[in-house]
Order: sequence, then C-alpha cells, then structure tokens
Amino acid sequence: MRCRMVGLLPRAMAGLLHAFLVGQAVAQEPIQDLRIDPMLLVSVKEYRNIIKTIGADIYPGWKANTVPLLLYRPHVQDVLLNAPRRPPGFARFTGHSALSDPVIYARNDSTVMTTDGQNTSITLDSMRVLVVADKYSRERQHIEATSQQPAIFPRWLEQWEFIESPYDELQILLHEAFHVHQDQLAPGKHGDESAVAHYPLLDPLNNALVAIEAQLLRDAALAGDPAQRRAKAEQFVAVRALRRASLDSASTAYENLNEYAEGTARYVQLRFLQLGERVTAVPEMYLQNGFTGYHGVVRLLLQRRLDDMVKVALFSDNRFGNKFGGGPMRFRLYDMGATQALLLDGIEPAWKQRIFAPGVYLTDLLSAALPLSADRRAELVSRAKADYGYDSIFVNRQAFEAEGRRFVQQRVDAILNTSQTLVTISYGAAADITGMGYTPFGVTAVNDHAAIYDLTPIAVRFENRAVLRMKSVVPVLIDRQARTLTFAVASAAALFEGKGQTGVDVAELTLSGSPKTTIRVSGNQVRIELQ
Repeated sequence: MRCRMVGLLPRAMAGLLHAFLVGQAVAQEPIQDLRIDPMLLVSVKEYRNIIKTIGADIYPGWKANTVPLLLYRPHVQDVLLNAPRRPPGFARFTGHSALSDPVIYARNDSTVMTTDGQNTSITLDSMRVLVVADKYSRERQHIEATSQQPAIFPRWLEQWEFIESPYDELQILLHEAFHVHQDQLAPGKHGDESAVAHYPLLDPLNNALVAIEAQLLRDAALAGDPAQRRAKAEQFVAVRALRRASLDSASTAYENLNEYAEGTARYVQLRFLQLGERVTAVPEMYLQNGFTGYHGVVRLLLQRRLDDMVKVALFSDNRFGNKFGGGPMRFRLYDMGATQALLLDGIEPAWKQRIFAPGVYLTDLLSAALPLSADRRAELVSRAKADYGYDSIFVNRQAFEAEGRRFVQQRVDAILNTSQTLVTISYGAAADITGMGYTPFGVTAVNDHAAIYDLTPIAVRFENRAVLRMKSVVPVLIDRQARTLTFAVASAAALFEGKGQTGVDVAELTLSGSPKTTIRVSGNQVRIELQ
C-alpha cells in the first residue's frame, strides 16, 4: 500500500521518514552475492515481458521498461536496475541473476528503505526510481500486521495465506512503475492526506451510497453486454452525484485526487488482468510458487479484485485492523478509481490523454461522457437503491456509526487514562505543524479537529524546526484546535525531565531540543511546551 509523507516529502511510504535517510556506505568493490529474493528478478523479467507484449495496449506512451528499479530487503541489500549512473554508495553487481542487464548496481547492509514492504517511488541521486521490497520483506510485514489480529491469525497461518501470489508481485511492479509515469506527466497531482482526518468516515448516508456505488461499478465492469454496462455506469454516475452533493469540497477533492493517483495505477493492474491471456510467460516464471500461466487465471483474478472492492465498501471484514479509520475509505479509492477507468475505455477512450491535466478527474470524465438530466438522475438513483437494497444497507450503516463512535472513544480513553507515562506536546507557541510522516491507512478521526495516528511510527515537524520522530508504533492523538499531541509510552516520566534544551531520546521517540522548550513532569504526566 502507498502512503503520503504530508508536508515533508514527495511520494513515499509513511513511517519511512525518507527525509531522514540512513547514511550511504561507500562501496567500491564489486558485489557478487545476491541477498534479496532471487525470484524477484524473475518477476522483473516477466514484468518486462508483459510491458513488451501488451504495454502499449495497457497505457499508450508509457515506457515502463526505461524506469530505474530499486529492489531491496531492509538493512540487507539494495539492487538497482536500469539506472543511467551509479549512485553514491553503490557498486557494480557481478554475481548471477535471472536478468541479462549489462549493468546492475548493488549495496549491502545499508539500504535506502529501512522498513519492510515499501512499494513506492522515490528520488535517488536525482533519478525517479521505482521501489519494490522483496518477497520476504513483504511477508514479514504481513505476518507482523496479521499477528495483531488474533481473530484471523490462526486461520491465516493454517491456510498458508501468508504466501504471496506471483501474480500479485507482477501487479505491484506494474502499479508502482505507473506512479513514476504519473509523476513525470503530472507532478504534484495528488491528494492532501490531511483530509483523511476530516472525512466523514462514519456517516451512514455517505457509507450506504458508497456501498451502492461499488456494486454498480463491479456489475458494470463485468457486464458482457455493452448496453447493460452503460446502464450500470449511468446509475453509478447518478448515485455518485447524489452522494457528493452532501460531501464537503475537501473530501470530494480527496476522493478525486486519490482515484486519479491510485486508481489509474490500479487500473494498469486491472487492464493487465483483462489482457494477460495474450502474454506468453518467460519459462522461469513457472518456478514461482503458484504460477500456472495466464489462460483462465487472470480473468478470475479480475473478478476477485472487483468483488473485493465491494467487500471493502461494505466493511465486510477488518483487514486493516480498524474498520472505523481511514483504511477502508483510502483503499476503496484504488479500485473505484480503477473501475471507472475501465468503463471509460469503452465510453470515452480519449480519457488517457486528458487525465494528467490539472483539475481533470475520472468521475468528471465519466459524467461528461454520460450526460443525465436531473429527472433522469433521480430515476436512476431510485432504481439503484431498489436493486441493491439501499434501505437495509442504510440501517446497517447507522449501527456501524454507533459502534464506530464507541470504538473511537475507547481509543481516546486508552490514551488519556493510561497508567503509563502520558506525554502532551503543546505546539501553540511554536506556530504550527509544517510536515508529517504517517500513513492515511492509520488515521482515525475523533471529531472535526482531532484524530488518532497509528499503524506506522509517525514523524512531525513544527514551524520552529523541532522534529518529533516515533521509533515504534504509538497511537498519537493530535488536536489541531488545542494544538497538542498526546500519547502514552512505557518510558518513565523522569527520563523526560530537564531535556528541553538537549532534546528527548527515549525508547519510543526522539524530540529535538531548543533553548526555549520547557518540560514539566507531574506524576506520570509529562507536558512539553514548544516555543
């Protein structure tokens, strides 16, 4: 999953603090040992084969095979492909690989990415680079996250669900490579992730209509008859217009921008699943666990992906560990954007040339291609509600809201009523927060001015240049009205005393000091005043 380092960074995964990367070791001697998963290089070879075979039909003008590609296992090895030059700290790789590249660079022990499972794009030595974690890094991340969900963890292990599909790995490569293409054609066209904290995540009306939208999109994309596909698409346009009439402009913009950014990258995956039967896989791919070719496989994977979109929109599971937070909303935008793009292929094929322009979004293109009068929209909404059981969904979403509000209050109480050390950082005198590193998947709105941030270790930079960096995942309550950050840690309160000028460095966090920062300790409570 892809996350935003708001205010601090360009596109990068939250929790990585790419602005504070580890130092690069100087390496001049050739590197011979391949330490990342060798089968990842086989997937790269097949990814290149896919692009060569159907890339022009997936997305015209996309030169995916020219993108530099960084493969990594954190603190173990970086492997850099397609790079026009050797970045500082890298050396020539001279060992065996599945690729015939004349030049491969590598670096051991010190890696650009220091966290598991980060699939993204970054700037490395002035090059825009696609980044993919190797299989074992991704699996370790999944095991760690799933182990914290005792209700599903035993079955997950028993059913071997921690083993990743080789088809998923190919889709990761396609998805992240397209982000590099996006960044080249539309730099800066991405959502303001701070909007997640204000999005009406629990609103019954919004959530009920989203559930209808997702089912309409799935049924439209899977319809074999063009007339039926168009009819379902028209219903989607009508329902979305109704829902967004009650949505504030910041939330609408957030949906539009993420359906563009993540949705078009997910579209590349879905388009591959549509066209994949035309690809003859390289022979080595059959050594990948679970790979059986494309015929009869990719169509089923496409249907499963669209069915999964509906599950997310219906909150049918708790795969994110917090179904009341930003995870389900953020994730559904990937597939809902992608499915709109699939529909545009048949309704308005020129969308691919227009979508990179400022202010152009998938829903707007679909609405323009399917113009509807107000009376026609009302008729279509009524039909969609009847067809998909809107009334029962709405009642369910009302119960969901009540449950969610209890859950959020319990999380707030767990922070404020802790028996551990309660830390409050007041930044009112330090002007404001100027940058944050976090994942929107870990944001839980408390009210219109406060939210809890977790799932990854967050970082916060203040206008007085003080920087808070969490070393581990600690839920942080940020109240922008009170201008405070509050969280509980196991470190003793006494460890904070007298550290205002020198800075705090305890097991859970670091906070840079300044001459005017004051720290007061009273019992298990620590109050830090930034000046």
